[in-house]
Amino acid sequence: MQIVLDSPKDVWFDTVGNCGTIDLSVQWWRIPLYLACSASALAQYRFPHVDYWRGLSVQLVGYEVQFQIFQALMQRQSRDFLDTASSNTAGAIAAVVFASILQRTVDNVAYYYHARVLQRHKGKFSPFGEFCYKMSEIYIRITNCLGFGKKNDVVYLRMAAKLKEQREEMENPAHSRTEIMLTLEEEIVFIEAIVQAEDLNIWALLMPTVYQLVPGSLIARLWFNVIFPPLLDSEETTIVSDVIDGTNNFSSFTIPLVTPFQNDEVNIGAALLVVAASLALGLLIGFVIVEQATLFLKKVFCRKTDDNLTASEYRLEKQKSERKDARHFFTHTINENNFESVEALSESSQDDEENGFNENPMAEQAQKEVHFE
Repeated sequence: MQIVLDSPKDVWFDTVGNCGTIDLSVQWWRIPLYLACSASALAQYRFPHVDYWRGLSVQLVGYEVQFQIFQALMQRQSRDFLDTASSNTAGAIAAVVFASILQRTVDNVAYYYHARVLQRHKGKFSPFGEFCYKMSEIYIRITNCLGFGKKNDVVYLRMAAKLKEQREEMENPAHSRTEIMLTLEEEIVFIEAIVQAEDLNIWALLMPTVYQLVPGSLIARLWFNVIFPPLLDSEETTIVSDVIDGTNNFSSFTIPLVTPFQNDEVNIGAALLVVAASLALGLLIGFVIVEQATLFLKKVFCRKTDDNLTASEYRLEKQKSERKDARHFFTHTINENNFESVEALSESSQDDEENGFNENPMAEQAQKEVHFE
């Protein structure tokens, strides 16, 4: 601007009226444009291309709820930020609830695939389980054919047949095989498959969504307001004097006054504070809703007694539940920087070792049986 314009400040204020002139509520390309912007945000987070549909769906739900509520309240709250706060809170709540449902669905469907390829289940699943496994396998092959899937997933599908054959040979008393052999390349693929079998972390879906729920225009305007400080709106007011002059007329004079309400350009900082606080509040409320709904559904549909569990088994189940919930909520986390938390976890693990109780006997058995060339 300094190079091509003689007076950048004057030109900037003369063209300010060009902003906000498009009514997005009547434009057909509003959602496609938002999805394109959301895809660029996922690229900044290095989101896997094969999983873009997860991030885009959560972003779209949060945005649409935010946009529709803001449009409904915009005319009622023209002098305050209640419309902004309400729409952001509702959008964050909707994003958390939808992301939790999506995460649970993906984990439940992917369970059958990982159980089959990692040899965690022998024999066939139920008809529903076999359907989920076939759908996961078809999805992996299609995405790789289209060029945006993970090549190692196809490699492991072929390798899973080899692992299954070698395990059956090793479990056969009449066969001479005593161990499962993996090459260096197969070892890398095997480790990656174990990592992918972990439950999906809900924050992987929510972080890009929250990033998109913050209006980028507010941040841009805040930056330009620093470069070009806006002036307060003013108006001229005529004041009539109570003193009568010699001509028997009331005297009057005009003074400029600043309007009691600051314009939108000056309120950018306040708007950003409202956005940040309302989004944080929406996330908290959303997690509370999801957590309480999950506990209620578990009590209604998953009633189990712990009377038959030993102390070690009960502690193990509790640790597994806490680690699982840590990926779903924010209230079940183990702070690795907290010495007392780490010390308690270490003591619990030592007690299990002293009692001869292994947290994952299948993992121990695989560690003893699998050797790498």
